[in-house]
Amino acid sequence: MRSSYQSISAQVAAVLREELGEGNWKETLPSERRLADRLSVSRKTVRKALAILRAEGMIRTEPNRASAIVSGAAKTREGPVKNVALLLPEPLENARPFTVLWVNRLMALLHETGMQMEIVSGWKYFGSRAGRSLDRLLQGHPDRCWVLARSHRALQRWFAQKDVPTLVVGTTHGGIDLPSVDIDHRALCRHAAITFLRQGHRQLALFLEKAGHGGDEDSEKGFIEGVATQPDASPPIIRRPSKGPNFIISELRHLQQLRIPPTGLLLSNSFSYLTALSFFAQQGLRVPHDISLISRDEEPFFSHLHPAPTRYSISPAKFAAAIRQAIKRVLEGSTPRRFDVRIMPDFIKGASVAAPKPA
Repeated sequence: MRSSYQSISAQVAAVLREELGEGNWKETLPSERRLADRLSVSRKTVRKALAILRAEGMIRTEPNRASAIVSGAAKTREGPVKNVALLLPEPLENARPFTVLWVNRLMALLHETGMQMEIVSGWKYFGSRAGRSLDRLLQGHPDRCWVLARSHRALQRWFAQKDVPTLVVGTTHGGIDLPSVDIDHRALCRHAAITFLRQGHRQLALFLEKAGHGGDEDSEKGFIEGVATQPDASPPIIRRPSKGPNFIISELRHLQQLRIPPTGLLLSNSFSYLTALSFFAQQGLRVPHDISLISRDEEPFFSHLHPAPTRYSISPAKFAAAIRQAIKRVLEGSTPRRFDVRIMPDFIKGASVAAPKPA
C-alpha cells in the first residue's frame, strides 16, 4: 500500500506545481531565498522541492542563472485548480507530531479529489495588529478556502467579517459565525474527571495553558460537570499557566503547598504532561502511587513513556478525514454557515491513574 505521508519538500513542490499550473510565473521562479520566506520553510527544503519539479520537467536550470526557468510543460497546463490554504502561526516543521501527521493526511486526501493545499505560516498573522498582514495575505492568495489552526478569537472574528470560505480546526469562539472541526473536549474532560472519581480521588485539578483556544472553555465546563457527579468531591481546581515548563512547574509547586493538594491532575497537552511527570519525579513522588495524571492529548512518543500515560487518542487520518468532509461542506455552501463537527477520541487506559494513598 502506498503511504499517504508527504515530506515537507514534497508539500512545497505541490504548492509550486499548482502555481506553475496557474501561470503565476511565466519565465522564471523567484529565488530560493524568496520562496523560502514566502512558504516559511528553509532554503534546503525549497532546494529539494525544486529538484522534484526539475525531475518532472516542470522547471530547468542553466549555468549562471540564479533562478530556475519555467519549462514549456508548466506553461501549457490548463484548467481550474481548487485551492485550500492552511494558516498556522509557525512553520509545519516546528509543529507537534500529531499536527504534522493530520496535515500530511489532509493534503493527500485533497489531492485525491483534485484539490491542492498550500501552507501559510507566520506569527504576524496571529498578533494583535495583524489586520494589514492578513489583508495582504488574502489579496495575494485569492479564491482559497481558508483553514485556521490554533486560532484565537480575534483571528476568527477577522475571517468571519471578511466573508471568505473559512473552516476552523479547533473550536469556534462564541458569537463567531464560522464552522469548526475539533475533538469533543467537553465530553472528554467530563469522562476524565469521572475516571479519577471512580478510583477514589476527590481532590482534582485541570491544567490549561493560557492559549486562548475555544476548546479550553469546553474542557473546563466538562471537567466541572464530571466532578459535580460526585457529591463529596471538592470543587475542582482550574489553573491556566502561561505556555512553557517554568510556568507549569510554578503552578505545580503552588498546588503542592495547599493544605489538601490534589491527587489527580488532567493536563491539557502532552508537553505539559511531560513537565508534570518530570517535576513529580524530582520531588520524589511516583506516578501513579503518589499522584495520578491524565493527558487530554496524545502524541506518538507517549508509547515510549513508563508508566504508560492514561490519555485520549484520535487517529490523525480520522481527524484529517473529518476536516476534508467539512471543507467540502464549506465549498458546497449547502449547509448553514456555522456548523460544528465534534469527535470523541478513544480512551487509552494506560497506567498513570490509581487509587489515591490513604490520608
